[in-house]
Amino acid sequence: MSGITRRRLLALGAGTAFIAAIRPFDIRAQGAHQHMGHGAATPLTARTSRPLPLPPLIEPDAAGVVKLKVQTGRHSFEEGSEAASAGVNGAYLGPLVRLKNGETVTLSVENGMDEETTLHWHGLFVPSVLDGGPHNLIAAGTEWNPKITVNQPASFNWFHPHLHGNTARQAHMGIAGLMVVTDGRDSERGLPQDYGVDDIPLVLQDRRVIEGDKVYQPDIMDLMHGFRGNKLIVNGVVSPEANVPASIVRLRLLNGANARNFHVRLSDKRPLFVIASDGGYVGKPEPVERLTISPGERYEVLVDFSKGEGADLLTYGNDSGGDDLHIMRFVVDTALKAKITTLPRSLDGPDAPDERLSVKRRSFFFDERTAENMQLMMAKPSTGPQAGHNMGDMDMGSMQPGAMDHDMHGARSSADAGLALEALTSGVEMAIAGKPFDMDRIDVEAKLGSWEIWDLTTKEMPHPFHIHGASFRILSLNGKAPPAHQSGWKDTALIDGKAELLVHFDRKAVKSHPFMFHCHVLEHEDVGMMAQFVTV
Repeated sequence: MSGITRRRLLALGAGTAFIAAIRPFDIRAQGAHQHMGHGAATPLTARTSRPLPLPPLIEPDAAGVVKLKVQTGRHSFEEGSEAASAGVNGAYLGPLVRLKNGETVTLSVENGMDEETTLHWHGLFVPSVLDGGPHNLIAAGTEWNPKITVNQPASFNWFHPHLHGNTARQAHMGIAGLMVVTDGRDSERGLPQDYGVDDIPLVLQDRRVIEGDKVYQPDIMDLMHGFRGNKLIVNGVVSPEANVPASIVRLRLLNGANARNFHVRLSDKRPLFVIASDGGYVGKPEPVERLTISPGERYEVLVDFSKGEGADLLTYGNDSGGDDLHIMRFVVDTALKAKITTLPRSLDGPDAPDERLSVKRRSFFFDERTAENMQLMMAKPSTGPQAGHNMGDMDMGSMQPGAMDHDMHGARSSADAGLALEALTSGVEMAIAGKPFDMDRIDVEAKLGSWEIWDLTTKEMPHPFHIHGASFRILSLNGKAPPAHQSGWKDTALIDGKAELLVHFDRKAVKSHPFMFHCHVLEHEDVGMMAQFVTV
């Protein structure tokens, strides 16, 4: 994969001072962002007594309705702190919604905020008109009631806002929740399923500010690299502790961060046995010592605590390695009943993908427009959202809100649309295949029921790639077959260089409500690294 060369930097007039800032996902950029006062977490090893919070478990009521209310609030990430937040049915994050395959449910969403939003059902098999993308606006004080019939394999999914230009801010404020589809067969698979005891969901995120009201104020570098915090949080708290039985425990891992990749391992190097990825089970438990999870990805893993020894969950300090950072602690509690004591020998994952199914091959590249965005910063050093960024002397000030309005499906002002949208109106752009996102443009028409091979290429940095309304199998990553734990059905994957995906278009998508495909670094998505497709 090619990076930005010194020659290119000099041509921009930026000089060698920018080399560290351009490559945000490696050790140099992490250090650069840390120098600017944000983005790089520091090691945390102190024991904490704060217990791991669990998302409330909810299921459809007798009428088949799941009630969800998006609302603002205040939330304590650490003892003694309180920050502005938003959530679903609460002040921060939301419930775990458990659905059964085959049932028909109404997902009743009330917008209790004073701004519009959407809720995208990430991983749920629904037609495009019910997907919750940027075309499914929910105005302040109104409801949206999509009725769906669940028809997909057992899987671990989630929901989050998808309001174009404002997705990153709303998600960082805490609007997200979990969704599990069950098929009633986990007992015969020999898998843990006692919620909160040996079946534990973990939402991994990061925060820069955990006190006060100004919790999401991205600067121009954040828009280019993705907004990262220096506090790692799990289920809404910093460094929690979870009690687990002396048995096999199932962890459902979601990367719900705006931009940070998590590279998780256990402190004693015991294996994580991957049993499922985004779209369902793999063929058998696949042991890994360290598991990379990019924004939007989900993995289910089994951990053996049967010997009675706890462990800490850790992640790299940055994407190139560095010191491990503490995420949370597991403590074995012998008072908890141990139910599953052996690993399953096999699971019902998919067969090997068949490239012969493909009827078409398409190519896409991720375009950060780094040169253009840097020129923008230097051309406008004192106005708009990039105010305070004098790129000649590396004076990295905070992004300041402007006063312009932006009409994007609902005439939102800058005050209620967020700072990322301000940057968008000021000319900051990224693209897929050379075209920044346009809600009125259809980029791909695919035949309903067909398979295609998509060739993806990154230019300056890795990108987590998500497709709405279609599942895919990874055929190759930089010319090699994917590792076994990535062999199942996916809807999100980290692309670093070149990748081949075998995509199945099995859900209806109409022009009034097309499906999206985009980078899941939410700041990148907000400034145009997104496209649309329909099925015909």
